[in-house]
Amino acid sequence: MQNAKPGQANTVAYDLVNKSTGSPITAGTVTAYLLAMTGDNAGKWWDAAGGAFADAEASAGAMANVARSLWTVSIAAGAWTAGVAYQLYAHESGSLNCVYTEQIVCGYIQPRIGTEAWTYDVTDGDSDPIADVTVWITTDSDGDNVLDQQVTNESGRVTFYLNAGTYYVWRRKAGVSFSNPDTEVVT
Repeated sequence: MQNAKPGQANTVAYDLVNKSTGSPITAGTVTAYLLAMTGDNAGKWWDAAGGAFADAEASAGAMANVARSLWTVSIAAGAWTAGVAYQLYAHESGSLNCVYTEQIVCGYIQPRIGTEAWTYDVTDGDSDPIADVTVWITTDSDGDNVLDQQVTNESGRVTFYLNAGTYYVWRRKAGVSFSNPDTEVVT
């Protein structure tokens, strides 16, 4: 289960695998669908094109592959209401044979993987902060085991709760190029 922050765009990340072979899906066309399960829009789909909930199934957005089997989609702020439960699922075109469905709860609770607050700053080449960058932490350099995901604030900062160890930091923002992953040691 993932959590979403109400009143802002949320980037949802998850692994897609071929349901027959278990192999990571790394390319293709994948579309995300977001269904409100509770609240005023229960039983309706978020329509990214219309910017509102719809009675008929509608696309919440095209997904992008960011690392091996990890795919993301950014869903607009209007979709997220505090206290509402959502069902997110993916469809693909062609023969990717993917399977994915997950519950999302809006009313973000930051996971605490460890006991220490660890901050990470995203800056450009001139050391200026970059806001609204999706940052996620993995335990492996292939990006398969995602622990947590955050979006940088206006100061380009995110905070994760981690134990001491080596972690791999992945960054993504449209129009910005990053060298992923960034290896970090938390002490």
